[in-house]
Amino acid sequence: MFSLQQLLRATATSNGGNDLSRLLRHMGGVTSGATTTLCTASATKHSSQAKFGDNSSHGSPSHTDGRSHGESESDLESAHGQNFTAHHFARRILQQRSQDIQRHIHTQSSKGQTRAKSSQQQQQQQTATKFAMSSLAAEPLQSQKPDEITASTGGDVEAPGLGASCHEVASASASAGKKPCFSSGLGEILQFMELIGNLKHTKRTGWVLRDVNDCESISGHMYRMSMLTFLLDGSEGLNQIRCMELALVHDLAESLVGDITPFCGISKDDKRAMEFKAMEDICKLIEPRGKRIMELFEEYEHGQTAESKFVKDLDRLDMVMQAFEYEKRDNCLLKHQEFFDSTEGKFNHPFVKKLVNEIYEQRDVLAKAKGATPPPTIEVPSMERSSKLANGHDGSS
Repeated sequence: MFSLQQLLRATATSNGGNDLSRLLRHMGGVTSGATTTLCTASATKHSSQAKFGDNSSHGSPSHTDGRSHGESESDLESAHGQNFTAHHFARRILQQRSQDIQRHIHTQSSKGQTRAKSSQQQQQQQTATKFAMSSLAAEPLQSQKPDEITASTGGDVEAPGLGASCHEVASASASAGKKPCFSSGLGEILQFMELIGNLKHTKRTGWVLRDVNDCESISGHMYRMSMLTFLLDGSEGLNQIRCMELALVHDLAESLVGDITPFCGISKDDKRAMEFKAMEDICKLIEPRGKRIMELFEEYEHGQTAESKFVKDLDRLDMVMQAFEYEKRDNCLLKHQEFFDSTEGKFNHPFVKKLVNEIYEQRDVLAKAKGATPPPTIEVPSMERSSKLANGHDGSS
């Protein structure tokens, strides 16, 4: 690009019009009309200078008839009806060129930003499939695809998990005919919180019946089960997050019906019916998310999937570990043998079996060191019999 000084020097020479014309041809932003106009003006000026005897080889102004260079330019301007000099015209050309360059830079910058945004959106679409929190989990958890939301919103709302707020997703889902994050009222959600809070303070029935002081709560039991899911190493092909969810949900019904054991005089069928009814009432409080919790509860109760079987093993594992801890804490080794007997031969997962065997070995070592002997066997009632509940009492009695 040529500077203003170069153009001015070019116009000051004897061949200023020709040199300026060549300079303008090198400048892509100057229009052909502007170049023609300037060349015409320059040619007319040279003709006028020749008329008044300007024959200097260096382009110096002629004073043959007493006229100065400024007077010649004045004659030229009046002859063509144009009120500008070559200097002024060159300055305007440079200003126009500067504006063209700025517009070009702005256009290129906008294109670059557009390409960067497009690349970012493509990357977000590629990562729309969210895997379980730990890399140890085998199954991916599918999140909502971005195009399912942007199809109805024109692409203005991001997909869940990709930076969009709950309010934005709710608006997009509503326009797409889907339910928002929560359709429940705040009162129902608080009631749901209170029910979960019951689990923090409800003691596990088995320990209460055995007069264990300061025994665990139901939520404490579920929490340790959930933490044990972090031990999965991926070799089993289990979904870690799903196992964690099952552990957190499997005793949720006990927030309403309590911890029912074989010593409560309730059959398995009645226990199951009570718990399923309780889960329905609980899940209604947080629709549509309650549907997910109900599905997890049913999966655990049916015990058909690999994850539900593993979590059932964790349930038994936590119980025998807790029994061993109470025996050590209360200095009553082998006192809670019934809890070990009730789970004998029921463990399936190889890793859980190893942990149970380790508990047995440590327990035996301590019992021998203390000279402890197991208490008399306690017969556990069967829950297979049918019973009818009326006003909370066993109708068969």
